[in-house]
Amino acid sequence: MRDRMVTRSAPLRLLLIACLGFACGGEAVGEEFDEAKVLAAARAADDLYQRHLEELTAKLRSGVEADRLQAIADLGRLDDPKAIIPLLPFIDAGNHSSGELIAGATALGHLADTSAVPGLRQLLQNHNDPEVRLAALNALDVIKATASRDYMPKTKDVEPSINGSAMTNLGTLAHAPAADTLARALARDSRPLVRQMCAIGLGRIGDKSQVTVLQDALSDADPGVRRYAAEALVKLNSISSVPYLLMALEGNVAGQHIDRCMRILTGQDFGFDYRDNELKRREAVERGFRWWTDHAADLAR
Repeated sequence: MRDRMVTRSAPLRLLLIACLGFACGGEAVGEEFDEAKVLAAARAADDLYQRHLEELTAKLRSGVEADRLQAIADLGRLDDPKAIIPLLPFIDAGNHSSGELIAGATALGHLADTSAVPGLRQLLQNHNDPEVRLAALNALDVIKATASRDYMPKTKDVEPSINGSAMTNLGTLAHAPAADTLARALARDSRPLVRQMCAIGLGRIGDKSQVTVLQDALSDADPGVRRYAAEALVKLNSISSVPYLLMALEGNVAGQHIDRCMRILTGQDFGFDYRDNELKRREAVERGFRWWTDHAADLAR
């Protein structure tokens, strides 16, 4: 029913209320109405909505780009499947400016219809404007149509916002071929958030050949990277990382998280508390090293 769609837009809800009030002779909205009057009001509101939709669609053909951009944005906000078909041409790189492609990708992402996916993937893979590629990637994320095959090529994109987004999203997938890419970014990328997501991704992938890069990340300048590297080592059940975790505890950066990982890996409580003074923390770390010295050979079997 078209009257159900009317209520999706706040301005059009107001139109419906006004039409109901008019049709009911000024009675307060919320009181019992005559069914015929309610239906008449719904039809009137629907007519207003249809005219509004037609006007926006007509503006897509305006000779003024600013008008087209506004119409694209307004159609995207309608949450109406009927807006999808007129918007699809605005992700065709051959016919529209970068501004229109960005607006079209954003609007179609908001409408979350999979019919836009092929065009968005074309923009992501082939367009030379990084802002267009980023808009396409974001729209695919909203539609939940992204996969490892979308992210992997974009980890080498020249635009930092795109390669950062690609590596960050790869960190949410257990995609084994991404392990080397994530490991390189964990070791070299300058952005803490990207390094954090790379550590998370390596834990999810479970590739034990990446233990060394995770151990190195325990000395990262960012506390979040240290935490997620420690948690990844726990997921890999890397008992050989105990000495590295103990050394990380000495710095007491993300100490509470690293101590928790230590307890999980060893099943031991060495009495470390990140809130203690330096002397007490050092004593706890030394207890940990003594335990490791006594048990390392057995644990390695």
